[in-house]
Amino acid sequence: MATSDGFPIVIVATFICVYFLIFLSSFVGNSFVLWLCYKLKRQRESSLTCCIANLAIADVAFTVLSIFDLVTFLWTWVGGEISCKLQSFSIEACYSTSILTLVLISFERLKAVVDPLSVRLITKENMLRKLIAVWSVSAVVASPLLYAYQTQTDDTGTVSCTNSMFGDIARQIYYTIHAFCFFLVPLVYMLVVQKRIFLSLSSSVASNASNTIASMRYKRHYKVAKVLAALTIAFVTCWSPFMVTRTMMYFHLTNGGYVWRASQLLILLNTVLDPILYGVYGEAMRRYARSLFKKTGWTPFPRVDPLRDRQETMQVRDSQSMEVLAA
Repeated sequence: MATSDGFPIVIVATFICVYFLIFLSSFVGNSFVLWLCYKLKRQRESSLTCCIANLAIADVAFTVLSIFDLVTFLWTWVGGEISCKLQSFSIEACYSTSILTLVLISFERLKAVVDPLSVRLITKENMLRKLIAVWSVSAVVASPLLYAYQTQTDDTGTVSCTNSMFGDIARQIYYTIHAFCFFLVPLVYMLVVQKRIFLSLSSSVASNASNTIASMRYKRHYKVAKVLAALTIAFVTCWSPFMVTRTMMYFHLTNGGYVWRASQLLILLNTVLDPILYGVYGEAMRRYARSLFKKTGWTPFPRVDPLRDRQETMQVRDSQSMEVLAA
């Protein structure tokens, strides 16, 4: 335990407890969402279902890979240099994929609001090509880490996995570009998309105030927009400390310490919030989960208004433009 960055035993114990709570919540939550996506996919094809499943895969993979870092924090690196390179590459690719998938979901939702007919033209093959492109871009961006990371052994025999092959300048350039392309740009894009969605919805309801169908469509899209807004807020809250602290560390403006470890827990927490926000608050997923659990006699997502729920179910079926997050 003495190898845990020199932290007091109380801090280390607290860190371990919080980590395992987040780990279990993320693994169970994302696995459950993957199962729901599989069940929903059997009922109807949905481009957004593919995006949500992709996000859950990236999140659960990131969560599992984080175990290596926990073991290193508590003891030493295990698995040798090959595992060091592969884990560093894979974990960077996974969270880059998570971010790009959030951007893709925002893009698809914007199209659904601005041009509802375009949603009907989206095929499964088209969406799969986009997701393959997302993973390919993430893999290319993370590929330099296959060279940069290697194991090092200190005087006490403790093995660590660090990007020592990068010099200071290379680290500063790489991680600055990464923070710009995979944090600032996605954040600005998602904020712009949120603004355009809300403006488009406001304009639509104002011009079709007496149109019942347009009003129902507005309500469904508005609920989707609220979920996307919550995802954006979670993204900013969980990723900002990590990106800022990591950049400052590589520019030697801070030594990390408690703030660095806390920021790592925050990005892991984001993998817990994702399935909660798009799974629990996604009406179609909540409705389907409720129907599955109903057979067991346990109702984790009770209906407040059964009549309203039946009406919303009919609305979703009548509109092909609304998908998994639609309500």
